[in-house]
Amino acid sequence: MPGLMDENDELKPSEAARDRRRDRDAEARARAGMQTGLAKQFKQVLDVQRRRGENAERLLEERADEPKPTRARRKG
Repeated sequence: MPGLMDENDELKPSEAARDRRRDRDAEARARAGMQTGLAKQFKQVLDVQRRRGENAERLLEERADEPKPTRARRKG
């Protein structure tokens, strides 16, 4: 097929440079989400979620130790 290359075929230097730029641009898009500021925000979100989970577990344990309230039955 035209346009497909074997392992033995070599690219012209200009074509090789174009391929490197294309690959670098594709990688840059993938890395964009983990820039310093976004990584810090992501860590902060995870920390808040962890704390909320720990607090919820602690509250459930505390409530499990408390006696359950009983309802007074109405005579009627």
